[in-house]
Amino acid sequence: MGIFSLRKTCVIRVLLVAMGLADAGLVTAHEVEQRAVSGVPMRQTPVSIAVNSELSPPPLGVTDLKFRDFFKMPVGPGGLEPSTKLLGLNGNRVRVVGYMAQQESPSTGAFILSPIPVTMGDEDESFADDLPPSALFVHLEGSGSVVPFIPGLLKLTGILNVGSQEESDGRVSSVRLLLDPALAQAILHKGQKRHASK
Repeated sequence: MGIFSLRKTCVIRVLLVAMGLADAGLVTAHEVEQRAVSGVPMRQTPVSIAVNSELSPPPLGVTDLKFRDFFKMPVGPGGLEPSTKLLGLNGNRVRVVGYMAQQESPSTGAFILSPIPVTMGDEDESFADDLPPSALFVHLEGSGSVVPFIPGLLKLTGILNVGSQEESDGRVSSVRLLLDPALAQAILHKGQKRHASK
């Protein structure tokens, strides 16, 4: 880490402590930096999908699914294989926590959720990007709108779908989530408000 990056991180941490946010566990220095770079105000994330503290238990009929549960571990000679848990939840409502991948050319009606923050440079890297194998493709049913980028840790609920499928951007997804309609509306509504305020 260079001296400039170290100073910037220290300044952000001092500001967080001064604001009382870091000690309360409501936001991380990385999230503040990510939001500052993207130009998204701190309070721009819809409350229904924001992760600001420890998660409460999922709603009735919803199962928590973690990215580490996607594949059998350790990886065998045949490569990555879906786990028994993942296959068993196919067609059921699940809750997944992760980061929206930031894409240069976002898709309409869909976005990618990743276990780590990822910025994808589509033009230069094409499909040779930093997208982890356990990425989840999130679909917003009936939406032809471009999904606005929302930084920070998100909690999403919807119906899980497992199996290979070609996406509109040419990628082939293995795991998808059909987002609950109320959450899809919250995400798109924030994007419309942000666009209208420019």
